[in-house]
Amino acid sequence: MRNLLIILLTGSIVLSCNTYSEEEKSGFVSKAEQYAKKHHWNYEILDGGLVVEVLEKGTGTEKIQSGSEVELTYKGTLTNGSKFDQTEPGKPLQSNLKGLIGGFQLGLLGHVSGTKLRMIVPPHLGYGDDALDKIPSNSTLIFEISIEKVF
Repeated sequence: MRNLLIILLTGSIVLSCNTYSEEEKSGFVSKAEQYAKKHHWNYEILDGGLVVEVLEKGTGTEKIQSGSEVELTYKGTLTNGSKFDQTEPGKPLQSNLKGLIGGFQLGLLGHVSGTKLRMIVPPHLGYGDDALDKIPSNSTLIFEISIEKVF
């Protein structure tokens, strides 16, 4: 659980400490899109190069907004398939959207409870050039997310 809090709650701090050139960001986005194509995702690319695939549309009525509280479960892996974190069974993460990494802040906007999605988070929307426990610096992150509740 300690790892979970460190990983998600430090995202906005890390984002403010790392700057990348447009060329570097473009390279990260290109690699993310290549990964999605290779794995046959039905995806869209959002602002900043976040790759999102909606696996199941939710039936909730309240849409996630920038200040929303959310409850979600997730699994995070690197592009090589190694898992770096996941929520414990029966113990979803509850947080304000603003306390999550930039990729979550962008990718969850507008979705409702019951939605399941996958995201490819390039380094500039994740942890940048900071290395964390099982996450090397400049890592592209893959997340499977289930939105349980929106407050």
